[in-house]
Amino acid sequence: MLEECNEIREISSSERMEISEGLNKLQTEYLKELNIPSDVWNGMSKEAQLQQLGCIVERFNEIDSLQSINREAALSEIYSSGIIESYKQLEAPQDYIQIERISDVLSDCNELKYENWQNLELTEKVDVLNKLETIIAEIEHRPSCPIRAVDMPMYQFGGYNPNSQSIDINASYIERSGYDRNLFREVLDTLVHEGRHAYQDYNVNVCEIHPRHSEVASWSETMEGGKWGYHGDTSTLLGQRLYEQQSIEIDARNFATDVLDKFEQKQIA
Repeated sequence: MLEECNEIREISSSERMEISEGLNKLQTEYLKELNIPSDVWNGMSKEAQLQQLGCIVERFNEIDSLQSINREAALSEIYSSGIIESYKQLEAPQDYIQIERISDVLSDCNELKYENWQNLELTEKVDVLNKLETIIAEIEHRPSCPIRAVDMPMYQFGGYNPNSQSIDINASYIERSGYDRNLFREVLDTLVHEGRHAYQDYNVNVCEIHPRHSEVASWSETMEGGKWGYHGDTSTLLGQRLYEQQSIEIDARNFATDVLDKFEQKQIA
C-alpha cells in the first residue's frame, strides 16, 4: 500500500514521510499484516483512504511510544499482556478492551445521565448518539457511521445499512426513551449493536483488523455473498430463531450486552 500513498495528493508531505520513511521492524511487520489489497484500496474513497492512512500513522506513533518503554523494567509485563503481539499483527484492541473503553465513554457522557437525557429534544438526543458513535468508531478503529432517527415499525429497533454505511434507530424509541428507562437502554444497546455490525463489515469487506481471524471468517460466511448467506426473514418463529443464531448476530448481541452491563454497573458505583 505504501507505493500507492503518493497518489493521495491531499496528504501532507510530513505525514507521507512518517508513513514511508524510517519504519522500524515492528512498524514494518505491522504494515505487512495490515495488507490492504490494491483493488480494495483503489475502491475506497479519498476520504476513506486518508482516514486509513491517519489510523496507520496513529498506530505507528503508538508503537514508537511502546518501544520507548524501559525494556529492562517492563519487558515481561508487555509480553504477558500481549501488547507487542497486538501491534505487530492487528489494529483493533481486543474485545474486552473495546468493551471497557466504550462503557467508560457512555459512563462519562453527561447527557446519558437519565435526568439529563429526559430533558433533551429528539434532535439533541440524535446529536448525542452521533457524538458517541464517533468515539466508539475510534475505539474500534473503523470509520464512523452517521446516526439517523428513522420512522420504523414498532417491533424494529434499528439497523446498520452496509450500502450507506449508516446506522438507523427507530425515531419513536429515541423520543420515548426520555420517559421509559427500558427504551433508553434499548436505544443505547442498538447504537452499540449496530456499531458492532459496522465493525464486522469493515473487517470482512475492507480490512481485517479484528484480533481473531476465525471470528472474521465466521462473519464472512454469514454476510451477504458468504458461504451461508445472511438470513433476514423473521416473519416466522423458525426464521426468528435462525436470524438470532447467525454468528454476526450472536457476536453483536453479546458485545452490546457486555457494554451495557458494564455501563450500568459504572452508573451505580
